[in-house]
Amino acid sequence: MAPQYLTHGQLTEKADVYSFGVLLLEIVTTWKKFQAGTMEELYDPNLMFRNHHDNNVQNDVTRVEHVGLLCTQEISSLRPTMSKALQMLTTEEHIP
Repeated sequence: MAPQYLTHGQLTEKADVYSFGVLLLEIVTTWKKFQAGTMEELYDPNLMFRNHHDNNVQNDVTRVEHVGLLCTQEISSLRPTMSKALQMLTTEEHIP
């Protein structure tokens, strides 16, 4: 649950963004590894393969992870909007 919901009972779009970020992180990691591990330990080894174009998918996994981390920032005003999070996932634009 989003921190602002736990402390103030506020349900906002930014709380949904937080939940989306948690979902992204859970897809590419296990939560226990996220809380205690290093970056290399975060990745599911099954995701670290080369696709049919011989491109390493690690860059895509890292992108999903970064967007997930942006979405789960404790201060809700620092989280992206949902549309911005989706844009960061679907384009090659720079992620802050």
